[in-house]
Amino acid sequence: MAGPLAKYALINAKVRARISKLLSEETLQRMIRAGSLEEALGMLHDTPFNVLEEIYANTGELKLGELELVKNEIGVYMTIEKYVHKDTRDFVHALLYRYEIDNLKNAIRLFFDRKIRKRSIDEAVHYILYDKVVHNLDIDAIVNADNLDDIAEALKPAPYSTIIDEYKERVMQDGSLFRLEMALDHFFYKNLINQTNNLSKRDRKEALRLIGVEIDLQNINWIMRFKNFYSLKLDDVLDLVIPSGFNLGAQLIQETYSLQNVTGILQGVVKKNYPGLSTMLTAHAQDSSSRFLLIERVLEQIMKQEIHRILVGYPFTIGIILSYFILKRNEVKQVRTVLNAKQYAIAEERVEGMI
Repeated sequence: MAGPLAKYALINAKVRARISKLLSEETLQRMIRAGSLEEALGMLHDTPFNVLEEIYANTGELKLGELELVKNEIGVYMTIEKYVHKDTRDFVHALLYRYEIDNLKNAIRLFFDRKIRKRSIDEAVHYILYDKVVHNLDIDAIVNADNLDDIAEALKPAPYSTIIDEYKERVMQDGSLFRLEMALDHFFYKNLINQTNNLSKRDRKEALRLIGVEIDLQNINWIMRFKNFYSLKLDDVLDLVIPSGFNLGAQLIQETYSLQNVTGILQGVVKKNYPGLSTMLTAHAQDSSSRFLLIERVLEQIMKQEIHRILVGYPFTIGIILSYFILKRNEVKQVRTVLNAKQYAIAEERVEGMI
């Protein structure tokens, strides 16, 4: 197995150059303060996001621009995959499953709306990705399927076929894609974690740490949904959340869901590993939504500190690649959030809270 310098010297330089071109906080703030969607788009003119301005000017469609963003983001992964050392290429490739799974979920939702809910999907089909990401998926066959058996058949030999088979009865029983979509997300993280077994000891440790923090964020987001919209029992919640979180273990998830001593939930972890965040836990949250949001904000700050630790630390690990992907995905999410807020004339102070 090649040494760290041989594996990461070239890609480290390329990734850091890309990180330096990420949108500044000042640009995002200016977009938030923009008086219109057109003005906000104009601020992206000399950035890698200028395609949004071009597409909107030609079509008046923000969603088509967002689809192009997804394509560009996938292109970033594929480009970096070409430059990484063969020892880490399979792991980087596994990250692409996120985009394929998200697109698959969108396709299945269109099938569900068309076939089960009897809704028109004529407009929505234009905003889905038909290009290959990891597997050659027949998106048209999925969207236009008569039933979930047909979707499972169309997905062969991709690994998602067996997941559809396993959950198809539950989908029809519940009248919801909820459990199926959760299973697809579980597959993504399980597959990604399995790929870390092929990394060096140091790389595996860095990868599991960042993946674990991301799983914490995903779990807290789900827990908020479970509590506020599904009223699930605790046993069901513990069964549905993703294992392998870095800071939120089963006990903390249990306490989080029951909202017992919210400010103390992460106090031990924060004091030990992230002392600079202790003051955040002194904030007063009056209702359950505010309490969950407080925990989410703390976890977001933990992610930022983990990325900062990698960027200023030893440069020749998988961490630099993962950090860039996380930063890039967050950048795209923030841009989309701001532009959609402008389209619907959401107040500036609300947009601040959304990003």
